Amino acid sequence: MRFYARLLLTFLLVAEVFAVFQDEAFHTDYHYALLGPPKQDSTFFHRPQTTSGASLLYTLSEKLLIGAVNPKDGAIIWRHDLSEYTEGKSSEGFLRAKAGENVVVSGVGNHVSAWDAMDGRLVWDTKLDEGHTIKDLEVVDDASTSPTVVVLLSNEKGIVKTLDANTGEVKGEYFDER
Repeated sequence: MRFYARLLLTFLLVAEVFAVFQDEAFHTDYHYALLGPPKQDSTFFHRPQTTSGASLLYTLSEKLLIGAVNPKDGAIIWRHDLSEYTEGKSSEGFLRAKAGENVVVSGVGNHVSAWDAMDGRLVWDTKLDEGHTIKDLEVVDDASTSPTVVVLLSNEKGIVKTLDANTGEVKGEYFDER
């Protein structure tokens, strides 16, 4: 009888160790030390290789650090500090990716950068007009073979620029004259 009581007690203690407590639910703390608190609209899963079924978690933190996190164990695959691209302590930044592409695109201050999704190497970096700030950024398909990065800039009036997603060169501009 004592053996069964000890066995039952052991199973109950092991189950308690593996439990997620209510105050720990919905908290992402495994990468706070290296990246900081993630921005909700710039955190997503993306498959860096179309031939693989594995996805990584890409995030832009409130400290303007971008990085790739292995969702299995929380290990940081790569990270970069983008805070040098903005003046002051503004934490406005964007991180986007297009399905099937091996690139993630970030926008902070007036810089748009593309990063290799697997190893975090810089693919291209484009500095846009001085005095303008990126207000939104999206990666979209167009009629050509490569996707396009659409950037909304602000000053007194709005400016929309389209960039080639492979090279970062400006393909077109629209100035709101109203």
